[in-house]
Amino acid sequence: MTKVIIDLGTYSFKFAFGLKTYSFEPQEIKCSEYGEPFNGKEITNLDAFKKMINKIFETLQVKPNTCQVVVSVHVHEPYQLDEVLANYFFNELNVQGLFIAVQPVLSMYSCGKLDALVVELGKNYVQIVPARNGWAVTDAIKVAKISENVDIVTITDLIQESINSIKESSHTILLQNIVVAGFHANEQFEDKLEKKLTEIYTDKKIHIMAVDNKKMGRQNSSLIGGCILSVQEKFDTMWITKQKYHEMGQEILKAVYTVPEEAKF
Repeated sequence: MTKVIIDLGTYSFKFAFGLKTYSFEPQEIKCSEYGEPFNGKEITNLDAFKKMINKIFETLQVKPNTCQVVVSVHVHEPYQLDEVLANYFFNELNVQGLFIAVQPVLSMYSCGKLDALVVELGKNYVQIVPARNGWAVTDAIKVAKISENVDIVTITDLIQESINSIKESSHTILLQNIVVAGFHANEQFEDKLEKKLTEIYTDKKIHIMAVDNKKMGRQNSSLIGGCILSVQEKFDTMWITKQKYHEMGQEILKAVYTVPEEAKF
């Protein structure tokens, strides 16, 4: 079965085939060419959005009804956006399977981690997402707007708020597994972040990492994570099918955000 990963951003949609390795150049379509139909939280122009998705399948030279698709999105209020995506991909494109994932969790997978604190830096926002056993801890997610000149104090304040939302016994594993990804992510930022966090958490070891591919990694971490995740055998049971969606409706989408007990901090 062909796996296709589509990473939805406010400035562009990136896409690729699912692969066990990521030795590829991601492709992208600029949203500005289609009137910017997606603002990160909702689809603002459905017709233009559909044209972009159709263009992706045309570029990849595959038919949607032969594919399983991972759609990567910003951290958002669950269900509303997911339901629009599910209706479109199942009822109009007839895809074989669908999985909607938040970008920070996929960025974590790109580093081979299941437990981590993900700092995802978009062009004008930051997402702080702690994860346990591959699941986002939704109660501790922090999201904020940022300027082009990323303020390290703002970032560390958000990290502290997120970590303080989780029991203290879990702080160590998070601080030792900080994944940095996104548009503003670079080695200079990572050095500043590590220095600042070391000053704050004097009794903890701080370890910051990014996907091991300087050419394309940090800005494409979620796409890479989706590519790797989609072809794992253990992931086969996670796909939502059209039949399951029609039988369960929104409940099957909610299940993606329902963290099992063993995954809670």
